[in-house]
Amino acid sequence: MKLHPNHKNLRVFLAAELSSDLCQKVAELQRQLRGTLPEVNWVRPESIHLTLKFLGYVDAAMAEQFLSAMEPVGRSQAPLTLEIQGLGVFPHIRRPRILWIGCAGNIPSLLKLVSRIEGALEPLGFPLEEKPYHPHLTLARIKHGNSKVGSVLTHSGLLEQPQTLGTLRIDRITLFRSDVSSFGAEYTSLWTVPLNEAVSRSSTEDRHLPVREGGVR
Repeated sequence: MKLHPNHKNLRVFLAAELSSDLCQKVAELQRQLRGTLPEVNWVRPESIHLTLKFLGYVDAAMAEQFLSAMEPVGRSQAPLTLEIQGLGVFPHIRRPRILWIGCAGNIPSLLKLVSRIEGALEPLGFPLEEKPYHPHLTLARIKHGNSKVGSVLTHSGLLEQPQTLGTLRIDRITLFRSDVSSFGAEYTSLWTVPLNEAVSRSSTEDRHLPVREGGVR
């Protein structure tokens, strides 16, 4: 893995990437919402991702350590699939700052993956998150007129409407570098660790093994 020589400190995070098909569906949803919410800053669809762990500013040399920490996580975790559905906001509807679409489906496996990531990074000096993990895809950021946007969302009933975009298959962990400019954030993939398809096959095979007397397989 090669890192940009001009970046001694990197702003990085671990995330799952969206498929091109899901990106297109996100873009279409944003187009539908623009007429109702004209005063928000929309995230470019190709930049949208599911954050697994935000790491912040780190020394560039640590990217190799992150890779070493994530490889055992990848070997122990099977791929998983989520349903992308349901609009919401952070921190609250009165003055929202983030508009997002949420995740449903195999949340237990996602939480297990996030827990493994947290556990692998703790020895490197990254404490466990105190707040519960809330999986979501950020659609827009509200920097001005927060109360007005909150009022529009409340009266339009957008947050109560069923919004289902399809599935997100997570089969790898990617470390992204984030570079912020006047044009917005630019994300660059530094490395990717695949999740282990064999774990899923092994679990399926175990469930079909004959049970011996006494319940022991």
